[in-house]
Amino acid sequence: MPDFYAENALVLSSRPLGDRKFIVSLFTKDRGRHLGVVKKKSPPMTGSFLTVRWQARLAEQLGVYYIEDEKSANLAFLEDSKRLNALSSICFLIDALLPEREAYPYFYEETIDFLSHLEDFDFQKRYIFWEASLLEALGFGLDLTKCAGGGDSTDLAYVSPKSGRSVSRQVGLPYKDKLLPLPAFFVKQVEVDEFMLLQGLNLTAYFLLRYAGLKELPVLRSAIV
Repeated sequence: MPDFYAENALVLSSRPLGDRKFIVSLFTKDRGRHLGVVKKKSPPMTGSFLTVRWQARLAEQLGVYYIEDEKSANLAFLEDSKRLNALSSICFLIDALLPEREAYPYFYEETIDFLSHLEDFDFQKRYIFWEASLLEALGFGLDLTKCAGGGDSTDLAYVSPKSGRSVSRQVGLPYKDKLLPLPAFFVKQVEVDEFMLLQGLNLTAYFLLRYAGLKELPVLRSAIV
C-alpha cells in the first residue's frame, strides 16, 4: 500500500466532500502540491502547517491524509491584514499554478523561509521576490543581471515584456512606453517606498498573467502594500 509522511505541509485550500470529509490541497517538499481526503469535523485552516501521513491502495488514487500535528501560523496575523493577505496570496498562487504531484524542493524551502520571516519589517519586498521565485520555478524566471541591449548593467531600469530580461536606462529610454519599469530594489540596496512596491507587484503580475497561465490574481494580493 503506497504511503508517505510529510512534515511542515502547507495547507493551500480545502473543499467539502460529503459529511465530515474534505479534499485538502497541501504543499509538501517531496511531493509538491498534493491532494488528499481529510476526515474531520472542520477542515484545516488555509495557511496552517500539518504533519501528515498519506495513504492509498494505489499511488494514482486521491488517498487519505491522517493528521498527526497542526500548527496554525495564520493565527499570529489575524489582526495584521497585510501579512495575512500575503499568506493567503501565497497559498492561492501555489494552488493555482503548480502542477499536482511534481516536487519543487528548492522553491518549497524558499516558501517556508519566507513564511518563517513573515513578521519582518520588509515582508512586502520579500513577498515580491517570492513571486519572482515562483515564476522561476514555473520556467518563466526574470533575468535581471545585465542589459539585454548591451547597455550599462549598473543602471538597469526596465524589463522587456517579451523576454523578461532587464534593460538599462539609456538603452530603454526611447522605448520606455513599451517596457516595464524595474524597481531599483531588484538590483541594488535602496530604501523601498510604497511606489516601488506597487511597481514590483505590477511587474510580477504581468508575467504571472501572461506567461504562467494565471487567469486572475488573488483579490487580496493588492492589499499587501
